[in-house]
Amino acid sequence: MPEEEVKRARKDPHAKRRPRPCGITVHPGHGCPRGCVYCYIPEMGFKFERARPYPLTGEGMVLALLYNRRFEPGRTFIALGSVTDPFLPELAEKSLEYLQAFDEWLANPVQTSTKSYLEDDTIEALASLRNPPNVLVTVLTPDGEKAARLEPKAPSPSDRLKTVEKLSRAGVTVDLFLRPLLPGIIGEDEIETLMERALDAGARGVVVGGFRVNEGILRRLRNAGFDVSEIVKRARGRIPRGRRQTYIRTGDIKRRVIDLARDLGLVPFGAACCACASTFEVPCPNRCWETGFCTRCGNPACPT
Repeated sequence: MPEEEVKRARKDPHAKRRPRPCGITVHPGHGCPRGCVYCYIPEMGFKFERARPYPLTGEGMVLALLYNRRFEPGRTFIALGSVTDPFLPELAEKSLEYLQAFDEWLANPVQTSTKSYLEDDTIEALASLRNPPNVLVTVLTPDGEKAARLEPKAPSPSDRLKTVEKLSRAGVTVDLFLRPLLPGIIGEDEIETLMERALDAGARGVVVGGFRVNEGILRRLRNAGFDVSEIVKRARGRIPRGRRQTYIRTGDIKRRVIDLARDLGLVPFGAACCACASTFEVPCPNRCWETGFCTRCGNPACPT
């Protein structure tokens, strides 16, 4: 590896970043043009803009992770994406470069999420890895018109479900990513229809997530024509200003959706890390079986 790349890797933020429960977040790029009105990333200081690939090479990113004292080779989960969609046209090549480097040099569980329609060559590249990542495909509603207002520049729900189908047929473990839950905007009847279609497309399971808000997110939802009264009610009136965000109460909805998913035949997961752990049959770092919110996903490595 060139000496300059070694120096860049040593100084890179990935060499110092503290892992989250879902794993250490790896950024294949910055910027996202999707413009999803519920997104919390702009509140973190990032802007909706053209995506730019991250400067480190695949091997450089591996080295940066190995320099990180909190990163355990073979153990710490890797979450590719986080602040952008890793399979945007501008980032897909870089994301595959990172995934191929992780597959060659590391043995860590890897997960990635996307709203993109993946082309056949991308699917083939993912399926050709010795240990393909767990892929989460985000779809919130089967309603194309509503999805277009929520996610103005994202592919349609039907196109994303086609991605689920293609990944499943290629042998990649793929789950529906139902995050965020939007009370008062997306009803549980819509969610049931969506999960039925995801199951038909070949999804193994569904990750059910929560929702966090502040004034900026609520303003964008209102401007898109949505009634946010139920969200405000569930936030108990505590809507932060500026960049600070607060989670709203969605536990009751989450439990019902998890029960419904199980009844339909999907494997329910209460968090993204649970889906990743189940894919690679390793213990979930969140230790859900101790918190009382284990969904009994059947992971043989978890003591449930």
